Parts: sequence; C-alpha cells; structure tokens
Amino acid sequence: MRRERWYQLIEGGFSGSRASWWIAAALVMLILLNAAAVILASDPAHLSRFDRPFHAFELFSIAVFTVEYLLRAWVAPDNPRYHGQPAWQARLRYLCSPVAVTDLIAILPAYLGLMLTIDLRYLRLLRLLRLLKLTHYFRGLGIFVTVIQSEARTLLSGLFTMLILVVVAASLMYGVEHVAQPEGFGSIGESLWWAVVTMTTVGYGDVTPVTPLGRFLAAVIMLLGVGFVALPAGILAARFAEELQARRDQLTAKMDLAMSDGSVNPAELADLAALSRELGVSHETLERMLHTESLRHLVVPTCPHCGKKIE
Repeated sequence: MRRERWYQLIEGGFSGSRASWWIAAALVMLILLNAAAVILASDPAHLSRFDRPFHAFELFSIAVFTVEYLLRAWVAPDNPRYHGQPAWQARLRYLCSPVAVTDLIAILPAYLGLMLTIDLRYLRLLRLLRLLKLTHYFRGLGIFVTVIQSEARTLLSGLFTMLILVVVAASLMYGVEHVAQPEGFGSIGESLWWAVVTMTTVGYGDVTPVTPLGRFLAAVIMLLGVGFVALPAGILAARFAEELQARRDQLTAKMDLAMSDGSVNPAELADLAALSRELGVSHETLERMLHTESLRHLVVPTCPHCGKKIE
C-alpha cells in the first residue's frame, strides 16, 4: 500500500474515509479501555483476580500504540505542514512536535518498566497519560493545547501573582488569628492551606477565622480570589475564540484562492479538506463555509447609478 494511502488512513480520523473512521474509532476505544484498566487495576482485589488479563491487555495495547507511533512518523512527509521538505526532515520535525511527544509518552513508561525497576503503582498511573492521545481524534483538544502554549507566559504571570497573594494572605491571617486559633493558624506554613482553599473559592470550612479582624481580612481575600481565579479563565476563553477565528480566516483565504477561477476542482477540494482537518475545523463547518463562499462569488457587483456590471 502506498505511503499516501497510509497517511489518509492514519491521519484521516473521523473526517476521512470509512476505513479511517473505523481505525480512529478502534484507537479511541483502546485508549478509553486503557484508562478503565488503570482504574480497575488500582483495586487490589481486581488486580489479584485479573492480573494476567490486565498484563496481556497491556502488552497488546503497547504493541498497537507502538505500531501507530511508527506509522505516523513514517507518513509524516505526506503531511501538508511539511510539504516540500526532505522525508527525513519531515519525520524529524514531526517527532519533535507536541502530538508526537504525547504519543511517545504514552508508550515510553511501559518500555521503561521492562528495562528499569519502577514501582508498578506509579507505572499504572503514568498509563493514564494515554488519554492525551485523544488530541489526535478530537481537534478541539488540540486547539486547547495550542491556546495554552500561546498564552503560557500570561498564565504563568497570573499563577505567580496568585502565589504571592496566597503567601501574603497566609501571613496576614497568621498574624491576626494565631493567638485565637493556634491549632488552625499555628504557623504561616499551616495558614497556607486556608489561604489556598479560600482564594480558589473552594472553602472546605475546616479552618475559619473567628476574630472580627480575621473575618474582615477573609472577606477581602475571598473577593480578591474570585477575581484572580476567574482571570485565567477569561484569558483562555478570549484566546480560544481568537484561535478559532484565525483558523477559519486561514481556511477562508484558501477558499478564495481556490474559487478565483469560479469553481473548486476535486484536487482543490481535497486540499481544503486536508487543511480543515489540520486546523481542527469540522467537515460540516467546511461545507457551510464553502456554500457561503460560493454564494459570495456568485454575486456580481453592479454600479449603483447605472446598474451595469462592474468588470
């Protein structure tokens, strides 16, 4: 089978052919079953009873995920993102991409377990990282990862500010409540627990201020916590909307170029479909955009005075 055909089968996902749809569905099911196996194996009773089936299923999963990883690396030169690059360079760039690193993380713990002495409890927990492989099939997750990467500095700045406020809040409450509640605010370190659960609006209620000044400070800290915790969510929501619009604008520009001659031929349509999959735009959205663009290109501008067509 040609490499291009393998690329369509592996990377087509739920938006590709029927065969690629079934491959994607099988891999998603395998990923979910791996997560279920980790959860069940955390119970000693289930682990002792089904130890051999769990081990056989793990070996099968590793074999499948390894073959998938190697296939994705092999077909990387057919990815439009690496068009025009030598095969070795395309594969190297793919292997360094976040999605390929995620695939490697999904299988690496199992091989490390065979070569090194690792606590099996931690090894089973690492298998849950295979859920990250779902970004291959649910493009919204990939967009979210892109947004996190692009706003990493802003989010880290917000996190650093939150850490400073937590320490300041813990120090203030220690100074105010230490005498009244030495068991709850015995030190600044112990007060950090109260500051974290209060500023994140969790509020377990196991430690609460009792002095009037302590309650006043707690009210101020709660109000600050609501604002600062909501800030990263607002940043992510705005950036997420911008990322979606930027991807649709990129697809629209490609459509305009394809429709410059008045129609979209099969090759151009295939390129648009490939670009939409890469950008995480659904097939239904692509069809709606194509319909809208075709209607827009059918409208012939006319002079508002004489009514003649403008060439």
